[in-house]
Amino acid sequence: MEQALNISDEIKTFYLIRHGEIKNSSGSKIAASDDKGLSGDGVLEAELLSSYFHDIKINSIFASPTSSAVQTTDIVAKNLGIPTFFKHSGLTDKKEGDWAGKTYWQIREESMKAWEKWSKDPINFSPPNGESVKDFVARVGRAFKDIIKNYDIGQKIILSTHTGVIRALIILSLDIPVENFFRIEVPSGSISRIDWTENYSILKFCSLSMASKV
Repeated sequence: MEQALNISDEIKTFYLIRHGEIKNSSGSKIAASDDKGLSGDGVLEAELLSSYFHDIKINSIFASPTSSAVQTTDIVAKNLGIPTFFKHSGLTDKKEGDWAGKTYWQIREESMKAWEKWSKDPINFSPPNGESVKDFVARVGRAFKDIIKNYDIGQKIILSTHTGVIRALIILSLDIPVENFFRIEVPSGSISRIDWTENYSILKFCSLSMASKV
């Protein structure tokens, strides 16, 4: 296999941005799908995030339709003078079903058997009414293909989304086992970059933060 992008291939650069910090965020809870938008620090993170792109000609922007991602994208698009962006349902984060918004301790107390199944196989286990990591990564892959195939996206594209989606895109682009999903750290308000062609992809950088602490 070639170890670099072929200059004869059409290269598309994807900037993967994770939304800013959300209101009432807690690392002890599984994220809910209906977040309440950005906190004050999250808004500042989005403002700082947009400054990275001032000298980059962005051709198109896609966002998860979740409140935090849309609010982040609004800020970035406005600061870049881009009037519109696309909302794509495939860029929503992993569906946690009945576990969404609960702490890990709550889940363990309510359903020890399900907790044990998840602990033994976190990649293939699906929470009740949710999706497994494996199925989630496949769903993100389908969304990515849809964006490439069915939209006039140009050469430089922003995908404004969530931790899980960015992890999935990195795994798919590098063609590495999905078991590495939880080994990729993506802090809020960060940028990752993938240079993509139909034959090869390169992760140029991962989780660049414009401020170590807001």
